[in-house]
Formats: sequence, structure tokens, C-alpha cells
Amino acid sequence: MRAHSREKDEAEQRSPQGRSAGFADAEPLAGPHHHLPRAAGNAAVARAVTRGRQEAHGESGHAAADTAGAHQGTGAVHIQRTADEELREAKTPEQIVAALKKAGHAEDDAWELMKYMTSQQFPAGEGQADFDMLGSIKDASEQLQKVKAVRRKMAAPLMAKRWTIRHYTGADPNTPPGFQEIASTYDNATAGRASEHTNVADWRSLGNIKFTFYLVAVDGQVPPRNWLNNTHWYAEWDLDRIPECWVSPDLLERMNKPMDADGARTAMQGAKAFRGTGAQLKELLAISAFGAGNDPASALDTAIGGAFELKVPDGLPVAEWHKK
Repeated sequence: MRAHSREKDEAEQRSPQGRSAGFADAEPLAGPHHHLPRAAGNAAVARAVTRGRQEAHGESGHAAADTAGAHQGTGAVHIQRTADEELREAKTPEQIVAALKKAGHAEDDAWELMKYMTSQQFPAGEGQADFDMLGSIKDASEQLQKVKAVRRKMAAPLMAKRWTIRHYTGADPNTPPGFQEIASTYDNATAGRASEHTNVADWRSLGNIKFTFYLVAVDGQVPPRNWLNNTHWYAEWDLDRIPECWVSPDLLERMNKPMDADGARTAMQGAKAFRGTGAQLKELLAISAFGAGNDPASALDTAIGGAFELKVPDGLPVAEWHKK
């Protein structure tokens, strides 16, 4: 994934970190499975099933006029869902936004939009369940319930440090950025601010067009990133105060390839991704990285299994730009 702002997409310069140890005492949870072969709304499915039952009992209705591919057989309903070809063929942020508006998904929240975009990017084959990206992101509160008390106690000193999230930008060391909000790719595109340097593959493969991206800092230290050499300013927020966010390594290497739904599920197996409040994720991360000594921020890469990223739905207001 990449850090999006009105500026050039700094994170294109990132190189993936090594993957190794993971979250002790936090076993992956099985994600939800939807046993439907293609992507369609629940309301449309319910209507088709109801019409099928009416026809099976000889009831009148307007099924022929509006089923659009829902066919009643011998006591069963086959639902042919329509693929969003415009979204799949979109090459720019503006085209992606236009396709989402046409499909009626422009007002989806960040999580719903991620689910829809990835289900379209990785279509379900015959007999496959739809791919649900959210099923690969574990609930942090459930993971914390599995953590032993002794590990919580050992992580307490690291928990006591100040944990913040930072967004870095600004190529001019003498002039702070002129914008006062970290905006998502979606909001930038709708406002005509999307940069030509942004990575469309990121949004198509991961559906993260309504999220903004950050590094986690522990007592002012962030993990090493080559692209930081070209930035001079950062905005900062306390992680404890973030009401909703998720963390993972950079997932693009796994997902930027043609796959069906089963292939996408296989690609996401073993990926360490967790969703919750900032406070919950702070505790989960501290428990994983407590033995890192004087460099816990760098240990987050090891804990998460790659180049660590934190994502927040929509944007965050900037109170002040700090000189790096």
C-alpha cells in the first residue's frame, strides 16, 4: 500500500522489508465466507429468491421484467450477477471514481468500498465464494483475548511509551505543505487533485481508495524507509485517539496479479493484518515487539512480517506541520 496525499505519492519509492516473526499468541481467525458465485448486493439476491419462490408456487409478479439474470429452475434460483467491467478496466483514479459512481458505490464507506473493489478485481469462478478482503483482516479485540497475562505484563514498559502515527510529505525543506488535511485518494480524485505519480495498482488490487496511510512512531522513532530521505515535513496524531484503523505489511506484492477469488484468498493466507481502535492495535503491537530494546519502531516490521503500514478510513485534519 501507499501513502496518499495531495503531494506526490512518496511511498512508491519504498522497498519491501524482510518478513519473519509474527504475533505470538494471536492465531489467525477464519474470515467469513459468502457462498455465492459472483458479486451482487444482498437486496438483489433476496428479491431474486423471493421471485423464484413466487413462481414456483404459481404466484404472479414482474419477475420477467427485472430479474436481470435471475432464473428459476426446478425449485432453485440461479443468480447471474453482473460484473463491473468499467471498474475492472479503469486506468486512472478519475476513471475508478466514475465507475464507482455509475455502479452506485460512490457513497460506500472505506471498508465497504474495499470489499466491493476487491470482489470485482478478483472475480469468483464457477462454484467459488466471493472474495472478501475484510475476511483477511483479523479483529484486534479477538486477538487480544488470546494473549496470556504474562505477555501483557512484559509489554507494559513499551506500552507506557508515547505511540503516535505520522504522515510524511513535502519535498521543499523551507516551505511546509499548504494543505491542512490528509485526504484519501478518492477525495483527491473527486477534487481533481490526484497526482499522476500515484499507484493505481494499489487501489485496484487492495481497494484502499478511501483510506489514508501512516507510519507508527514510538517515542518519536519511525521504522527506516528509503522514501523518507525525500520528505521534510510530517503531521502527527496520538495512536490512542484514533477510533478506527488497521495495520498490515505492504500487501501489493501479494495482490498485484491476475487471480480469481480462490487465488486471492490463497494469496492472503498468512498475511498479518489487524483491525481495531488505535488503543487496541497499540497493545497488540506492543505485545509483539516488547523485546526490541531501543528500536521498537523498527521491530514493527518484523512483527507484522514486512514493511509496516497503518491505515485510517478517510482523512485526518492536520493541526501542525513539523519539520523532520
